[in-house]
Amino acid sequence: MRVLIVEDLPEVRQLLRRQIEALGFVVDEATNRTDGLAMLFGDPEIGIVLLDLGLPPNAHDFEEGIQFLKTVADHNGLAKVIVLTGQSAPTVTLKAIEFGAFDYLEKPIDRQALHYAIKRAELFHKTHDNMREADKVNVSIVADASAEINMKDIRGQATNKLLRTMFEKNHFNVSATARQLNMSREHLYYYLKKYNIKRPAEQRV
Repeated sequence: MRVLIVEDLPEVRQLLRRQIEALGFVVDEATNRTDGLAMLFGDPEIGIVLLDLGLPPNAHDFEEGIQFLKTVADHNGLAKVIVLTGQSAPTVTLKAIEFGAFDYLEKPIDRQALHYAIKRAELFHKTHDNMREADKVNVSIVADASAEINMKDIRGQATNKLLRTMFEKNHFNVSATARQLNMSREHLYYYLKKYNIKRPAEQRV
């Protein structure tokens, strides 16, 4: 399995490449959405993508990264996309998850977090791939249904992780967390209940 890094900053690509190659993976690189998608769809060996959401021609906008995710989703790609985000962009991170991101990593990238995300993506990719191979003997609607359930689980895990992280960073303040995620308090309460996210007992009033 190969790993594709889609990142326009050379120093970040070099850092990621060294750490990923240390895990035993072959690494490919792209600096923009067009080249990244061409490499991904042209090489079935690429199973994991590290995607910077801010790409040229406007690296300060996240539209290129979101369009990358949309294209992968439209082609029902098996590749697991791990998005790289800034700590000040939780709203964009949540949007990326909704469009199919497997996981996310905050910059600056923590080595252990990167290793865990890569290994987890590898496991899910192999499981998803094996499941599809097994389902080829069944009718196509069964294969499609099982794949959809798997993707919902993946998005749920990433959403759960993001919500827990933001809630803790805001010292379990619902209003502040909802504001940073650009959602209503009611919507956030729904998610907190869904994922059983609670403030520690000692924090409760």
